[in-house]
Amino acid sequence: MIVTSEFVRPPTDGSLPFGSVVDFHLTHNPQHPWAVLSRMSNKPETTVTYEQLGHAVHRAACVLNPDGSLPRGTRVGILISTDSVVYITLVLGAIRAGLVPFPLSPRTPLPGITHLLSSSNTFYAMIGGSSSLFELRERIVDSLAREYGRALAVIEPPSFCDLYPRLCSHLHTSKVSLPGTFLHLGSVMDNSEALILHSSGSTGLPRAIVYRQQDIFRNLVNQPTIWEAGSPGERVALMTLPTFHAYGYIVQCVGPLFAGYVLVLFPPSSPSALPTPRLTLDALVRSQCSFMFTVPAFLEAWSKDGDAVNELRKLRKIKFAGGSLTQSIGDGLVDQGNTSSSIYGLTEGGAVTRSESPRFRPEDWNYLEFSPNVDVEFILHDCEEGIFEVVLVESETFTLPVSNHEIRGQRAYRTNDLAVQHPTKPGLWKLIGRADDQIVFLNGEKVNPEPIEMEIKKSPVVRFAAVFGRERNQAGVLIELTEEAQVRSYSATERDGVLAEIWPYIVQANKSSPAHARLVKQMVVFTRPDIELPRTPKGTIPRSAAFKAYQSDINAAYGDLQRAAAQSDAPGLENWTDRASVEEWLSNQIAEIIGRKVDPMEDLFQQGMDSLTATLLCTTLRSALISSCDPKPQQLLDIISAQTIFTQPSASQLAEYVVCHLTGDQVTSAPDTREAQINAITSIILRHTPLRSAAPLQITRPIVERVVVTGTTGALGSHLLAQLLKDDRVERVWALNREPRDGGSILDRQYASFVDKGIDIGLLNSRKLKFAGCDLTDMALGLEEALLEDIRNNATSIVHNAWPVNFNLGLQSFGSSILGTQNLIDIAFGCTNRPRFIFISSVSAAGMSQPGLVVPEEYIQLEHGVTGFGYGESKFVAEKMLESARIAGLETWVVRLGQLTGHKQSGSWAPTDWVPLIMASSLAVGCLPDAIGAVSWIPLDVAAGAIVDACACRESHLPPVIHCAHPRPTSWSVVMSMFGHALQPLSNRPLPLIPFSQWNSRVAEAASAASSADQSLKQFPSTKIQHIIDGMVLADETLRIGRVVGGYTDIEAGGIACLDMTKALSISDNLGRAEPIEIGDVQKWIRYWKDKGLFS
Repeated sequence: MIVTSEFVRPPTDGSLPFGSVVDFHLTHNPQHPWAVLSRMSNKPETTVTYEQLGHAVHRAACVLNPDGSLPRGTRVGILISTDSVVYITLVLGAIRAGLVPFPLSPRTPLPGITHLLSSSNTFYAMIGGSSSLFELRERIVDSLAREYGRALAVIEPPSFCDLYPRLCSHLHTSKVSLPGTFLHLGSVMDNSEALILHSSGSTGLPRAIVYRQQDIFRNLVNQPTIWEAGSPGERVALMTLPTFHAYGYIVQCVGPLFAGYVLVLFPPSSPSALPTPRLTLDALVRSQCSFMFTVPAFLEAWSKDGDAVNELRKLRKIKFAGGSLTQSIGDGLVDQGNTSSSIYGLTEGGAVTRSESPRFRPEDWNYLEFSPNVDVEFILHDCEEGIFEVVLVESETFTLPVSNHEIRGQRAYRTNDLAVQHPTKPGLWKLIGRADDQIVFLNGEKVNPEPIEMEIKKSPVVRFAAVFGRERNQAGVLIELTEEAQVRSYSATERDGVLAEIWPYIVQANKSSPAHARLVKQMVVFTRPDIELPRTPKGTIPRSAAFKAYQSDINAAYGDLQRAAAQSDAPGLENWTDRASVEEWLSNQIAEIIGRKVDPMEDLFQQGMDSLTATLLCTTLRSALISSCDPKPQQLLDIISAQTIFTQPSASQLAEYVVCHLTGDQVTSAPDTREAQINAITSIILRHTPLRSAAPLQITRPIVERVVVTGTTGALGSHLLAQLLKDDRVERVWALNREPRDGGSILDRQYASFVDKGIDIGLLNSRKLKFAGCDLTDMALGLEEALLEDIRNNATSIVHNAWPVNFNLGLQSFGSSILGTQNLIDIAFGCTNRPRFIFISSVSAAGMSQPGLVVPEEYIQLEHGVTGFGYGESKFVAEKMLESARIAGLETWVVRLGQLTGHKQSGSWAPTDWVPLIMASSLAVGCLPDAIGAVSWIPLDVAAGAIVDACACRESHLPPVIHCAHPRPTSWSVVMSMFGHALQPLSNRPLPLIPFSQWNSRVAEAASAASSADQSLKQFPSTKIQHIIDGMVLADETLRIGRVVGGYTDIEAGGIACLDMTKALSISDNLGRAEPIEIGDVQKWIRYWKDKGLFS
């Protein structure tokens, strides 16, 4: 027993069982602070003493093991969604009750959870804390009984007020009075089980790892990690870590009890606070912490924020684990005076390194020194590079809960982690990756290169292939050819032929690779005879040594790729007036860019082209025109831009555009163009509207709602899904989304979207939710027959939300979306009881740049829906399809949305939307655009609530069209002034408001003066949608003229139509309660965009 600064430390030799340590503190340190609950506002913080903790732990023990009825050593799972202070108390309570706690991650899929419980013989579990977990526990019980023949006894979790009644007595929320003292624990053997943790399951099903009493003391208590955190009473920030991970358990449950530092956590809240970089930093500052444990993602977010970096500099130390931190970011933090270091540990062994040593300098932040209490061996992995695999060996001071190896007769664990030694400080190690050669790109995405390499090596001319790309944004491949092919590759002319032989195998590899790992032709590097590939005595080629030998060639390939974005060496044409030749040339260039042959008559954006490749095609075309010997084609440079590709989205149309402007033929006048647009839209509507007889509306009155919703992984879709899952009126939800192109799962993508938007991820465990990959262009939606039949028999509503948001594309490029709408309508007509069909439309269906226009809640006439704005026109076409379907008896409902803003709580608003793009450009030029009129921007969650209200409204017929915008508009000038206030900390200067046209001119001038096109787009991103901005400016100029002569007063700014809301407000209470935009909303938007790197 050691007394330090009035804190009496418990023995660390195991003589006092871990479960009795809390009782020790009740006796010796009752008034010493155990934790501080930082307030989320200006209210005072709450201090939890060891006396309060001790009584709470005893109450938790009584809940988990009433009257000591469960035998000592009984395993109990803990699968709860709650605040950290409650979670930690329950884990300690289980240990105090003589039980073996098994914290389970709620992110683990159902099969993983049931596997963990069954394989560990865990028959008791505390499950709850959220509605989704209450639903999940029924599925767990059913699955265990059905698949494993096991019964599970479920324990209800207590609340914070149940455990700490004195800390919330003023709330009077505790419904039960829990016993205050548990039975005496008694003696405990060293080999008695104390804890179970589980692996992540990244390479298969997760595995349960059992820690015994001696493991707790040797691997967790008597290792440097917790002792380096702080002295007794020192505040340590631990808000970002989940307790069910080994990292979180060590520093939250073990560290404070022995080292005496004070936990700083978020306070209890409903729902529990979701750790974000902003919330964590705020709590860190308010609580005056001196030390922090965190994760790399938070450090990366803070590194982009000067204010955050300044606050971090005040900390004595920052330690991170759970992943690697980009070298440049870590170096940057150190250069700015921050002291950070990494921790290395693993579920299979605990924390095994230290970072407090005189040998460490700040610049050594990414190096580790293994604990003197841990026996570590290093197995050589790559002799040339000096790369070793880390192996942990059991000893008198370190035990292994699991082993997979043996060294000198001792149990050992091969970690599969690779490390290199410090060049000048032996004993310091840097982790560089995994033995399975997983590549980690600069953006954090990962890929296993072996499947890609195996596919490429199927080519008969390839001997060796190794994929590279570590800390880059683009993958490449180093290829050794057969002798004959290698000789041909030396010739620049024949090299293309060799690459053409290999390319089909690379294409096949790309098909099964995630998008971030796909290979392009510029990144294929062939070996050369003057640089011999290194080989081991066994004849194998060590990849790291091969990359080192060809480093200059690899760097050159990346340089060539970067230059390709700015220039093109594509051969030009002799005759730019021959339409067939131009079309063929364009088709060849497009095939080179997107890696596949295209149909010259079909839309390019339906064949794999995107905004990036459209820009590259524009660059290629302009470069070829410049290189033409005939000066006449060079005159086209004034009219050829990326926007040209969007408006002429096929090789055939683009060829005709080029030829007609050179020859002067077939140049249509404006009236002819307008008439052609009307005819084209009419043709599309008729093509996608099957002839059906008129019929009365078929109205159903279901008791419960069963809803099909498309496109749930985006912003509005995520909020729609969340509100449908929370609504008691909804019994089932089918979430239809296209399969991810990167090989991931829809659930992973949905999970990431929920996290980004601050939505409760526990909702994704709801029993009412069914995810399905779909292809809306398929008549059966790409669904399995049984699932489609289920929808036909049971769906009560279809909410069609999936739609690409791209303001650059023309109407033609939305063909697949329009076809998808037709297929969904056909499905609805084929249902047993026709469901209500709800289409999420847009104010842009009524057109843009129409100052003063007020749109009633009714269908738009054809002549008013032809606007030349492809996105809006595509929504208009879909509206017309629903209008025809309603005439034929299907209850359809069009919801026209106004501008959506960020979530009221998280501020999540896509940084690619037009408003944030304007804000980024404004910050760069030092002023904001002023405009006549108001804005009716509506938060995402409010809009989603209004749509869900209408889904469940069965008391009366829904009108064919309703609008969803803010019922209380705010002046554009007022909102811009709020932006100016919120942006000022980033600009360090006031941002005045100037007329929109002047602002637009300043941005254009500054962008044209940028050092490069990339720099221009980065600093002035609003130029990406310049045609939209120009339309808003023109509309504002029109309004200003009207204003002078006593014209428009209550109108929408920027030429956006004003949406009448009479019918919508009679249906949705959510909409009627929407609060006006306030400065707090704007600040949340700015913080979110800043965290996303918009202003960096």
